[in-house]
Amino acid sequence: MQLTVRAEQPVHQLSKGGITINKPKSITKKKSRKLLARLDDRDRLLVELMIKSGLRIGDALKITAGQINKKMRVYESKSKRCRDFKIGKKLYSRLKILAEGKEINELVFHSERKQGVSVHRSTIHRRIKKALKTLKFDASAHSARKLYAQNVYNKTKSVKKVQKAMNHHRITTTAAYLDIDVDKIISKGVRI
Repeated sequence: MQLTVRAEQPVHQLSKGGITINKPKSITKKKSRKLLARLDDRDRLLVELMIKSGLRIGDALKITAGQINKKMRVYESKSKRCRDFKIGKKLYSRLKILAEGKEINELVFHSERKQGVSVHRSTIHRRIKKALKTLKFDASAHSARKLYAQNVYNKTKSVKKVQKAMNHHRITTTAAYLDIDVDKIISKGVRI
C-alpha cells in the first residue's frame, strides 16, 4: 500500500512501511511560551488562538468579530467543513478586546495597510521567523496546530479523538501530528 500524507510546510519527512508522511515541526509548551513572548500583542494572540483551537493560519486570519465567542464555529477552507471548539476565558476576553468596536463581519486580524483585508499569512510567517532568530529552536505557524493535536492527545490518549478534533479524514495524517508510529496504528486495526 502506498499512501502519501502532506501537511503544511515546513515539515520533516518520515517513511515507514510504504507510507510517506510529511510531519509538521514540533514545538513544546515551554518553547511556545518563549516564542509567544517575542511576538507583539496581536500576533501573540493569533498564535495562542491557533495553539488553543488547532486552526490553520489561513482559517484563524479569517475570523470576524461576530465569530468571537467562548464556543466558536469556524469554516475550514482546507477540509471544507465547519469546526466547533471552545476557548478559555482569558483568551476569549483578549479576543473580545481586539474585536471591540468592529462590525460583526469585520476581520479581527486585519491588515494595517488595507481596510477589510486580513494580515497576509506570509507576514505572520515572517514575524514568527524573526522572533525565532534569537531562540535555539525552529518552528512555524503550523507548529501551533501540531501542539494543539499533542495537547488533545495528552488529555484523551485517543488518536481517534485527535483525528476528530483536527477534522482529519485519515488517521495517518493525525499520526504525523502526534509523532506516532503509523505501523502500530495500522496493526491495531484502525481504518485508514
